Amino acid sequence: MMKVGEMSELTADKPLRASLGSEKILIFLVEDAPVATAARCPHAHGPLHQGELCGTVLTCPWHGWSFDLITGECEEDPDLRLKRYDVTVDGNDILVASVTA
Repeated sequence: MMKVGEMSELTADKPLRASLGSEKILIFLVEDAPVATAARCPHAHGPLHQGELCGTVLTCPWHGWSFDLITGECEEDPDLRLKRYDVTVDGNDILVASVTA
């Protein structure tokens, strides 16, 4: 597990951008808990930090593809999944595993 940020930095309206080794990731506050995902859309590599979050669903700003942040499932293509990472909170620290969920 690697520390990528602190809960005090995380807000519901904007994801926290971080690096996990050479990978760029985002941490979203979803239902009061951190959720870590890949920073780029798996469809066309759009910048997900610019996407719109509504409940647990994140919509990519480039083509409007939507992903459930809890499951990683894509609403437009069931074979496509958003890469997610295991997250743990230790006090105020957000820790992310380098292995995907």
